[in-house]
Amino acid sequence: MKPLLIVSDLDGTLLDSRTRVTDRTREAVQAVRKAGHTFVIATARPVRDVRPIAEALGHTGVAVCGNGSLAYDFGLDEVVDHRPIAQDAARTALAALRGGMPGVRLGTERWPELLLEDDFALDPRYCADARRVRALEDELDERGFGKLIVQADGTAPDYHRTVADLLPNGFEVTLSSGQFCEVTRAGVDKATGLARLAARLGLSSADTIAFGDMPNDLPMLAWAGRSVAVANAHAEVLAAVDEVTFSHDEDGVARYLERLVGTGC
Repeated sequence: MKPLLIVSDLDGTLLDSRTRVTDRTREAVQAVRKAGHTFVIATARPVRDVRPIAEALGHTGVAVCGNGSLAYDFGLDEVVDHRPIAQDAARTALAALRGGMPGVRLGTERWPELLLEDDFALDPRYCADARRVRALEDELDERGFGKLIVQADGTAPDYHRTVADLLPNGFEVTLSSGQFCEVTRAGVDKATGLARLAARLGLSSADTIAFGDMPNDLPMLAWAGRSVAVANAHAEVLAAVDEVTFSHDEDGVARYLERLVGTGC
């Protein structure tokens, strides 16, 4: 079999509903690597949140993080690709959101830290290391922002369209959870992050199998030669993919990988 690029989202896809790496999943990922394929993580999570998962998987390759804004090689322990929102563009986005969404709460991933405004509400499990700030505008400098995190009253699907309509051309707005929307610069998503990685590896979309569950996975799933959703995926994702495997609580990705490399029961 020709070497493949095998890519999986984490939350709701590779991880179970308790955000754990099961033994079956770890063994399936290792079997894929032993068979000569390249396994890559593609996630909205930042590197610091992916690191313990990579360790649990025994993954020493690349993770495309922040919805494609940054790629990190755990074997080299370094950033290998980074496409932040530039300073002027970030300033424009902040002004548009402040002007059109009174009471909006903002955060950003700026390598290597998470910045959250004082009133940004997030489960402590996901922001224990965050630096709280009065306003993101006070933190903006020549480094720009990796991605913006936008929160308002209600759930993210309620205000996703508002965020997208307020921002000028030059931005991508995605959903990976119900707690907030995520904004990257135009042309930055999981698909473009993976395309850049694949080119460096001498592989292409035709060589790629991708697994996902949420709307922010759609560009990646459309780009991949073969797209697979877990059974618990969002309705838009289920309608868009080539195949559906078992749910994340049934080791759906692992079962598919076992069949791929001939190790399944």
